[in-house]
Amino acid sequence: MAGNPGGNCRDFDHSPEKLKAKLINTFRLQEFRVNQLEAINATISKENVFVVGGNGAGKSLCYQLPACLSAGVTVVISPLISLIQDQIQRLTELGIVARTLSGDKGHSAADSIYQQLSEEDPIIKLLYVTPEKVRMSDPLIEALKSLFDRGLLARFVIDEAQCISQWGYDFRPDYGTLNELQQDFLGVPMIALSGLVIPPIKENILKSLQMNDPQVFTMSFNPTNLKYAVKTRTQDGGTDCISWIKEHYPHESGIVYCWRHDDCDNMADSLNEAGLLACSYHAGMPYRDREIAQHKWNGNECQVICATVAFGMGIHKPDVRYVIHSFLPKSMEQYHRESGRADRDGNVSHCILFYNNKDYKDLHYVISHDDTLTKESKKRELGNLIPIIQYCYTKDCRRIQLLSYFGGVKTEANLCEENAEAICDNCESANKKKVMNVKEEGEGEMT
Repeated sequence: MAGNPGGNCRDFDHSPEKLKAKLINTFRLQEFRVNQLEAINATISKENVFVVGGNGAGKSLCYQLPACLSAGVTVVISPLISLIQDQIQRLTELGIVARTLSGDKGHSAADSIYQQLSEEDPIIKLLYVTPEKVRMSDPLIEALKSLFDRGLLARFVIDEAQCISQWGYDFRPDYGTLNELQQDFLGVPMIALSGLVIPPIKENILKSLQMNDPQVFTMSFNPTNLKYAVKTRTQDGGTDCISWIKEHYPHESGIVYCWRHDDCDNMADSLNEAGLLACSYHAGMPYRDREIAQHKWNGNECQVICATVAFGMGIHKPDVRYVIHSFLPKSMEQYHRESGRADRDGNVSHCILFYNNKDYKDLHYVISHDDTLTKESKKRELGNLIPIIQYCYTKDCRRIQLLSYFGGVKTEANLCEENAEAICDNCESANKKKVMNVKEEGEGEMT
């Protein structure tokens, strides 16, 4: 396998000046982040690429900018309707033509998209579809074959590629057949983008996708502006959330993650009764209702969105000031991704986990009695609970605890020392104790 975990330092034919101009003029950004330019050059050069990075690392740009410069259509395979909607909305605002055949598209809307794809020079630059659509839709496959035959199939993008691994909590069975795209459309390059995963899952993703000689790039994932804290939850988690939000961010946007569908609805009701505009978002809601809730939240008509894991992959709302977990996440991967949906504008945001000892027992029982899981899957999911429990109970720097899990910390240095505004609760408490001790010692010397 070519490439290395830190990226490639090779030369490419494409002009950095041309790419920089596109970055500034179209995407309204000033600088490339770590390994973005290298990954972009690789996919423009029709190489297979694998990019790993945390939330906000800039993975999407690695295929969106090349799509604007490449002839033909870039096909993006993405797992969630909410993610697709968010991406298309942002691209449309930038003047980039992006469409989707996923969701509840009517026949006339779908026919219009297929007609555009059949044109000699399609105006569509990015076509978003779900893996289920790729597997089940004959008209889509025929459209892709037509693009391929005319030399207009620019590349395949596998977004949220961690969903391909059965070892991860994001596993989606329909991702398992995506490796066939390289056999069915020989020569069409593929770029896969994954959230942070532990090394064994990273290797599992590469093996499952069967990409030929991929260039591998890893992006920075230390969220320096996120302020982590764990608090004890009372039996009435709604009261805890209401009190915290009203004290810290009574008017700003935030997310409250809940365990089950009913928990989302109840949390939203409690917040609304307390005068905080809130909406629910979960897989038990009709598609249209979820779309409306997300639109309200993005447009600041709704302050707080109360959601399950169904909400959030790739969410780019810039002004999310807090992400609250009202129940224990099922893994460190889940917590890192969901908490990372704050801080897109570079300002300090809070990541609060309200934990109760009963959470572990409840999750342990549900996983153990889930008949849809194999014995191996149950063992893996139960094992994933241990690190997040340790995170809740640690007295050390939470930033180190979180990043070391992914192999991203090479030193025992306190990562909060240079983040005075975003210092975690443990480091903040330790600093206060130091100040108190110094003050007491100083007073003793003066007497």
